Amino acid sequence: MDGPFYFYLCSMRRLFSVLICFGLSWTSAKSQVSYLDRPDLLEHVENCLDHTYGFSFTKAKRQQLILANLTPEHPAPFFLDALIIYWKHYPLTPGKKESEQFLALMEKCVQMAEAYTENDHTQLEGVFFDLFGRAFQAMFWADNGKPIKVVPDLGTMYQNTLEGFKLKENFAEFYFSTGLYNYYIEAYPEARPIYKPLVSFMQEGDKQLGLDQLKYAIDHTVYLKVESLLFMSLIQLNYEDNLSSALYYISRLNHKYPQNIYYQGLLLTILLHQGKFAEARKVLEAISPQEDDYSAMVRTMSKALLSEKYLRNDLHAKKGYLETVELAKSFGPIADMYKAIGYMGLSRISEREELQHLAKKYARMASKHTVYSFILDE
Repeated sequence: MDGPFYFYLCSMRRLFSVLICFGLSWTSAKSQVSYLDRPDLLEHVENCLDHTYGFSFTKAKRQQLILANLTPEHPAPFFLDALIIYWKHYPLTPGKKESEQFLALMEKCVQMAEAYTENDHTQLEGVFFDLFGRAFQAMFWADNGKPIKVVPDLGTMYQNTLEGFKLKENFAEFYFSTGLYNYYIEAYPEARPIYKPLVSFMQEGDKQLGLDQLKYAIDHTVYLKVESLLFMSLIQLNYEDNLSSALYYISRLNHKYPQNIYYQGLLLTILLHQGKFAEARKVLEAISPQEDDYSAMVRTMSKALLSEKYLRNDLHAKKGYLETVELAKSFGPIADMYKAIGYMGLSRISEREELQHLAKKYARMASKHTVYSFILDE
């Protein structure tokens, strides 16, 4: 199952956590804990998010525990705990005990949110956490190639997403989710015409309006700035085919969170495919030598592209591309982009070695793992 609304939901990676700050401020019910007049609690939320994105997990957990002790019945601490697990063990794949913990915490968040929907004074907050608790689980399953797992939740998520359209004038942060919907509901079926009949039953969008709303979110939100920057970069890569614009947005993220390997990988990928080798080498030199396989995959891919494109050393490049592919295989669909980069590198080298059959084989394998034209056109 791979429809446009589902793609929209699952592409909202890491946005859901940041929205917590605003969900917390909606409740005014005396029977529920309210963060509305508690800037001290909101400060803990913001600090937790900032440390989590920055890979300072001990500090992030300290902030999360403060909130859990002060507001044990609120869905936010469960959400934040799940978010810390998500990033600390990124990328999460099925079978890991951390993945089970992550899913259980998100499910607990949804359960806690349901209690909030039963009270008129806290209904908005309940809808918020119900939507994004489910959506984060959808993201996990989509990243790992198992979207069928979230089919039962799609109807609820769709209806709650539409509620965000009504909230954006009062909460600027909803310009982000509204902008994503407006863009993807049009762009996705344009790229995959088979889904056009499906979107005819859904609320129409507007690509340009969606981009304008995302730009507004970048300029006018506080907690959603990170996600707005990320998805503007992804849209420029996947749909607008504008590497310069994508580089601008991801560079801003890497500058703020230089230890985040996900942002590092995107930045290096764009720089290297733009031929900005000196800048890429500076980024590589600044990366902390994490020992995990995902970080090793990012570094190996980058060095292989540098060997091929900059140093003109096909022997070293081939070795690096083969290693990149093998490392990426261990992560499944979540590392498909890196598999594609490795396969395309092997295809180019095979062509130079006049091994046309092998070159075509590698190119076909690359096309199975990505739709990014900037990779496949290489």
